[in-house]
Amino acid sequence: MAAPDFAGAYADARRRLVGLLSELEEGRLATPVPACPDWTVRDVLAHVTGVAADAATGGYFRGATDAWRDPELALARDAWTAAQVASRRGRPLHELIAEWAGWADRLEPMLAGAVTPPAGSPAWLLPAPVADLAVHLHDVRGALGRPGDRDAPATHLGLRIYARWLGQRLEEAGRPALRLRAGDREWVEGAGTPAATLAADPFELFRALSGRRSTDQLLALAWDGSPERYLDVFSPYPTPPSPLLE
Repeated sequence: MAAPDFAGAYADARRRLVGLLSELEEGRLATPVPACPDWTVRDVLAHVTGVAADAATGGYFRGATDAWRDPELALARDAWTAAQVASRRGRPLHELIAEWAGWADRLEPMLAGAVTPPAGSPAWLLPAPVADLAVHLHDVRGALGRPGDRDAPATHLGLRIYARWLGQRLEEAGRPALRLRAGDREWVEGAGTPAATLAADPFELFRALSGRRSTDQLLALAWDGSPERYLDVFSPYPTPPSPLLE
C-alpha cells in the first residue's frame, strides 16, 4: 500500500470545508452541530484552526491517544479543545479562514515530511490533524443537512487512521482482534485471532469508529459474532446518546 499523502488530504479537506462555509449566510454559521454538543458550525472552524496552530507549534495535547481510558485525561482534552474555540469566539469568518490558512502553510509541509515537526511532537502528530479534520468536515455537513465529500481523500484516510487506533485500543484493553470489512476491503485490527467480524459501508464504518454513532446504531451494524466485547472501546470518544445521520 502506498504511503498516505497526509498533506494532500489535509489541504483538500481544508479547501472543501472553507468552500462550504464561504457559501453560508452569517446566520447559518450559528447552526448547532449535533456531533459536537455545545458547538456551532463556526465553533468547529475555530477548533480545526486551533488544532492546526497547536500541531504546527508543538502545542498538541499529548494525552489525546490515552484519553479513551483515563477520565482525567478526557477532561483535559475537552478543556484543550474548548479553549481553542473560546479564544476565537466572535471572530468574523474571513479572519478564521485566514488564520487557518496561515497555520496550514506551516503544518502541511510537516505532514508532507518536508519540514521536521517541533521537538517532542508525538509520533501520531502527522495523522491526527488529518483524521480530526475529516471527522469535522462531515460533522458540519451533517449539521447543515448537506451530505457529501464521502470520496474525499481525508475521508478514506480517516477510516484507515481510526481503524488503526481501534486496533491499538483492543490490544491495550486485552480484547480479541476484530475483522473489519469495508466495501471490497477486509483486514484485521488487534492481535490474535478475531472473535467477530464487522461489515459496513466505508463511510458508515468511518463515522462509527470516530464516535459518530450511538450504541443502538453500532449494534444495528452487520456483526458476525458478539459485539459486546468491543462496544466500550470501539470509539475513542463517548458515543452520542441519540442517533446521528451523517
